[in-house]
Amino acid sequence: MGIRNVQVKALRKTPPFRKVAMGTWAHPGDPQIYGTLEIDLTKAYAWRDRLPPEAPRVTVTQMVGRAIGLAMARYPDLNGFVRFRKIYLRQSVDLAFLVAVQHPSGREDLSSIKVARVDEKGVTELAAEMAAKVERLRTRQDTELQKSSKLVSLMPGFLVRFFLWLTAFIGYTLNLRCPGIPRDPFGACILTNVGMFGLDVAYAPLVPYSRAPIVLLVGQAKPRPVVVDGRIEVREVVTLNATIDHRFCDGALLAKMVKVIKESFEDPDAHFGPALPPPREAAPRAA
Repeated sequence: MGIRNVQVKALRKTPPFRKVAMGTWAHPGDPQIYGTLEIDLTKAYAWRDRLPPEAPRVTVTQMVGRAIGLAMARYPDLNGFVRFRKIYLRQSVDLAFLVAVQHPSGREDLSSIKVARVDEKGVTELAAEMAAKVERLRTRQDTELQKSSKLVSLMPGFLVRFFLWLTAFIGYTLNLRCPGIPRDPFGACILTNVGMFGLDVAYAPLVPYSRAPIVLLVGQAKPRPVVVDGRIEVREVVTLNATIDHRFCDGALLAKMVKVIKESFEDPDAHFGPALPPPREAAPRAA
């Protein structure tokens, strides 16, 4: 008939599994998109090997965080969140790193530490700040975060979802400081390392109450065959696995971030900060 948009015919004898599937899930409405990027670590490891012995321990995750910070500084459209169905840009490049800490019950639990103005800090400075913040978490000196975590642990399960929604609504939708909750605790991107579990590729869901449009999982760094100048070489490679809010980022914008990440690992001396202290100037000779 002419008034029909699509000519269709009902499927007869629908299989039971498909009936169960349609009864389980609603229509698609999830904005998440996924992507994986392989990074050659040869030059980054060479840069790290030149660090002085007194330098803090540097990880691949911190290098990745620095590269993302540089990308967001160069392309500010990557640094923001969705509010009232509009995009708002943050004025500081802040990232969150998930770390494992021991819960008072004795079990390992995930917590997050935020590093502000990542684009203004070299990798060694970033590593030193993260080490200090992790130590504060493990010794329970981060009182603001500990208080909010304790509050959630004491809540019955059915209230946690409402509490998270409420704090996100106040903190991001209304953009008001929520009492008892750290200010913007996740920044524009959440990073965590799954390589420690032996995983190369893994994806995490977006965290709605964080309003972070990018969640990035760093896989296990290990030797892989790589084509270099037409030859196959074995090099250390790491996979970066991103989950992205498609309302916030499109392919063209993400391509810019990928470009900066690749540039950073191709030229770590220019992007990660000095690996060696600057040489001392020679004393002038007496005439």
